[in-house]
Amino acid sequence: MIYFISFTHADTCKQILFYNTDTNINNYKYLKIEFDKFFEKIGNYSFQPIIDKNIFENQLKEKKYCMLITSSWYFNNIKDKLTLCPVLTAHRKGIEIQKIILLKKTTPGDEGKKLDLHKGKFASSMSKEYTKELLNKILIDYKCNNNYNVLCVPKAIDALLSVGLGMSRYALSTYHSFNILSKINPPLFNKLTCIGRNVDSPLMICTFFCQQKDQQLLNAFVNIDKIPEGINAIKMLGIDGFKYYRRNTVSP
Repeated sequence: MIYFISFTHADTCKQILFYNTDTNINNYKYLKIEFDKFFEKIGNYSFQPIIDKNIFENQLKEKKYCMLITSSWYFNNIKDKLTLCPVLTAHRKGIEIQKIILLKKTTPGDEGKKLDLHKGKFASSMSKEYTKELLNKILIDYKCNNNYNVLCVPKAIDALLSVGLGMSRYALSTYHSFNILSKINPPLFNKLTCIGRNVDSPLMICTFFCQQKDQQLLNAFVNIDKIPEGINAIKMLGIDGFKYYRRNTVSP
């Protein structure tokens, strides 16, 4: 999930900052172009994606009032410092929660063989820090030392394909992407098996404001899937649209 955060020390919100630990987007320039096209339709806003956490946090120190888009995992690390309130969340087909799973390729002779999780790469489209935290939750029943060898890939489907190509031994993915694999590569799908526990996490984008709300901006995001420029932007984030946040949304 990603959250929007705004600060109330100025009268208007002009800039939207984006920092995402849920996926390694490989073309931030194109992402900015698509979102800027969307914002041009609704008002005088600018969209700035940031790939580095330190740069993102330094930007926060300089901003008086802006909207932030960030993953739910990162949001939970900073919410107490900034007193944040969610207003929007992303969804796929109306569902805000995604199931994260760990898979490995089954080969002849694997039956009854003990897993050696300290050997081989873990392919993941999420940040290394977030990936390791997820792996600790998924592999809580195994004795692991957190020294995972992570292979960063752009999308969850790429993590699955990397196992098929022999680039990694394990794939951290979403069940949504695993289901897509069943349609585009059935042979590989049938060879992959889940290991460890499944983890439920809020889906990609959620919005946070403090006391002041930009209703024009909120309305635009709720209807983003009805605007051609908006459709192109959310496709890059792998979501179907936004809805108003519900208090019972599962925490990551």
